[in-house]
Amino acid sequence: MKRSLEHIAAFSFLLFFIPVRVHFSGIQWHLGDLIGLMSLAFLLLLLARGRLCQSTLKASGFILVFIAYIALSGAINDAPIKKIFTEMVQWLSIASFLSLLHQARYLASFRFLSLLAQYIFAGALYTATWHLLQGDLPDFKQLENTKYLFGFSCVLLFLMRKHIRFSRLFLCVALVMLFMSEERKALFGFIMMLIAHYLLCQPKNPYNEIKINLFFSLLFSGLFVFLFSALYWFDVPSLLESVQISPFDLVFADQYQTRWNSDLWRKLLIVNGFNLFLEHPFLGVGPKMLPQFIAPYFLNPELVNYTHNFILDIAIEYGLFGVSILLGGFLLSTKTLYKERTHNPVSFLMAVYILSMVFFVAINSTIMLLFLMPFFIDIKIQEHTGEEHAQVSS
Repeated sequence: MKRSLEHIAAFSFLLFFIPVRVHFSGIQWHLGDLIGLMSLAFLLLLLARGRLCQSTLKASGFILVFIAYIALSGAINDAPIKKIFTEMVQWLSIASFLSLLHQARYLASFRFLSLLAQYIFAGALYTATWHLLQGDLPDFKQLENTKYLFGFSCVLLFLMRKHIRFSRLFLCVALVMLFMSEERKALFGFIMMLIAHYLLCQPKNPYNEIKINLFFSLLFSGLFVFLFSALYWFDVPSLLESVQISPFDLVFADQYQTRWNSDLWRKLLIVNGFNLFLEHPFLGVGPKMLPQFIAPYFLNPELVNYTHNFILDIAIEYGLFGVSILLGGFLLSTKTLYKERTHNPVSFLMAVYILSMVFFVAINSTIMLLFLMPFFIDIKIQEHTGEEHAQVSS
């Protein structure tokens, strides 16, 4: 029975990546949203019965503060009640799903995380196969949030490599799919996680300390030389022109052609979004109000969208106060994970992965799930049991 529940939980986690929608009560729902709502109802039942663990509340700490701020921001900005409620429930339902996994001790089990890694890998494999069968698609990004499966499968397979049979083979396949998907942000996050693993999560000894100091010395020296050289040989306008972010590119962009040019569209969203943030820097425009406020910046209404930048979207809707609560809470919690990295490296490395991605991804339920997940994982290396050491069959 326990293993059946683990399979159900792992499959439910996978559904947050699947872009299948259902219509219910006149509203279009993602399957992940429905799972989150059911988790919220069940968690409220546990809370009413007094069976909610203190560790679950502790893991939910900063996100509960942020959810309370959503209500305050909505009231201050006079946002519609429906939008305030929708945003609060979205964050709360995702936190509830992770809380249930934490409450059931699944996120403290190598066996469950290994099983989850295999489900995520299977989802990535299916997504890649679907794209290859189409024959004329340039990348693996045509099924919405399934593109996040490629990077996340690499992360989980690497972290669980000692607990999954044939994990190295699976990881090689996952890396090939990641390269073919052209998900640069996921690849960057995975590389940063590897750097953190080999530099910050190894046993302490003088040799490792020397390697760490040498690496960071070379890294910062290289960055300084690169920036100095770039500014010495080229002025700032020339540099911006070389990456096609010049005032003329943006002001005189053909917005009807931009609809079919992903790079220029995103640049317009970033620049116009940043200008909107500067108009409402402290309290933002309110929950779910970004599209309404950014619309006047565009002549073509089809371009109106979120900025495809998680942090900027949060800054626009909730201002510096909201970013301070959400990102500040994330960084403070990550600092705690850093101190515990020798005993619980999985949480810290996963936090490094999502932090490396969060400036380059759109805000959605899948990213929210990954953003909160590290703080609900509670694996302690020194507490392995024989059951946890057993490899999970592929």
